[in-house]
Amino acid sequence: MEEEEIQVRPRDQLLRDTFTPAEGLLFCTILLTTVTSTLFADPRSFWVLGYFIIVGCSSIGIVKMHECTHPFFIDGLWTRFWLLSSPAWLIALQFTAGVLQDPFSQFEIENQLYLTMTEVNQWLPISVTTKTTWILVLGIGAIYIVSMNLFIVPKSRSFFERILPWLCLNAVLAAILGYLQKALDLKSPLFTAGTGQSDFFAFFPYDGHWAAFALLWSSTCIAMALLTTRYENTTDFVKSAGSWYLTGATLLGATGFLVQARWPAAILLITFSSMLLVLSIHFLAGSKDPNRISIALCSALFSIITFAGGIFRAFQVDDYAQSASSLRRAANEMFRDSPLFGWGVDSFSQLLPFYADDTLLGNRHDRATSDILQTLAEVGIIGCLPVCILVAYLTIRYFKGQHDIHLTNHMLLGCLGCIICACFDTPFMSPAVSFSFLIIFFSALRWANLSRNRVDEVDSKPELIVNENLRSVPFYTKKYDEKFK
Repeated sequence: MEEEEIQVRPRDQLLRDTFTPAEGLLFCTILLTTVTSTLFADPRSFWVLGYFIIVGCSSIGIVKMHECTHPFFIDGLWTRFWLLSSPAWLIALQFTAGVLQDPFSQFEIENQLYLTMTEVNQWLPISVTTKTTWILVLGIGAIYIVSMNLFIVPKSRSFFERILPWLCLNAVLAAILGYLQKALDLKSPLFTAGTGQSDFFAFFPYDGHWAAFALLWSSTCIAMALLTTRYENTTDFVKSAGSWYLTGATLLGATGFLVQARWPAAILLITFSSMLLVLSIHFLAGSKDPNRISIALCSALFSIITFAGGIFRAFQVDDYAQSASSLRRAANEMFRDSPLFGWGVDSFSQLLPFYADDTLLGNRHDRATSDILQTLAEVGIIGCLPVCILVAYLTIRYFKGQHDIHLTNHMLLGCLGCIICACFDTPFMSPAVSFSFLIIFFSALRWANLSRNRVDEVDSKPELIVNENLRSVPFYTKKYDEKFK
């Protein structure tokens, strides 16, 4: 194993790795929700957002069941739950308070209603409301809370060793369907009418969203492939499950050559190239696999090809570049006009006619082609702070501690690639991408916690009256020699 093994007796190991009712329910919830968000990947599917809201309501029940059925002591369970979920509640609270201050007013000319912007107090929340905005706000919060349970409930790495293969398989099957879709020259994605354009892949109406989805899961597949090489009973890599993970990652990463969106395709290919390079170095430096040279050379060769493809896509001429630049400029101006609280969730498309230049007028644009800028324009600095503080705290906490846990590092690399993609495109507009990102992020950090702590000290720490060095009764730290008759 990649981390130092702490001796666990067979009875303790069985207790640790057997699912509790809360873990079993969370397993089914995450698996079913991931499949649902992948099959119905339309960002504007209110059926899917409604499903997320229903599932999100069950999260409190899962935590309560976890408290009642967990075999070990848990310290501050509900404190951790409310602190971790606070970004979702604060965004909902900010949106609710902003309903009292709508920047739009109507006036009538020749029996036609028109909208105009009125002066608002920039020191208070603002919300541009529609009849569907509430569903979006609650759906986003539910996505976060459901995935957040992965940082609270699982008590052993066995949970992730069982669920991640299924989630990777879900992504690979979607990729295979996408290849068949391109081969059959279908005119629209499955289960949705699409956008009327040809830039779609699998179930995703916009292939830029697919690129972010493939980036996350291709990185996870390679991370799982590398994990299999560190098990003590690992056989030949070609004959192990690691080769299947690598095949799945290749199917996902190679879709970057088919994606029309320039920056998402480039970032997918470059990230996948980096992961292949990590794989190649691993086999050259520390592996005793009989086929290590051929695996390393093939990985390095394909890494060079995908990196070259990514660089080519990054410098490719993009006919949409001017419109994308104008949309980002409009989002930046919106942010400067209301930097603290923004204009409210999902307000960009409604405010755009007041900020757009002449090249954008007459066309409808829902996104600013940059999730980072659009989020700042819609919820402002105050709305972004809770999420940024939480992510920064959890990440710094991991890197300040034992930061040499390879699976966590590789999964976080995929998350970093998705965040970079959010600077140039709109990956988090897709519920499937948002949910996948949060699953991978929380799973990676929980894996690190489970790897560095004893089985009964993951969520609690013993409080010693005196330091163990001053105790008169020593601890027994030697290896157990149990014999079964």
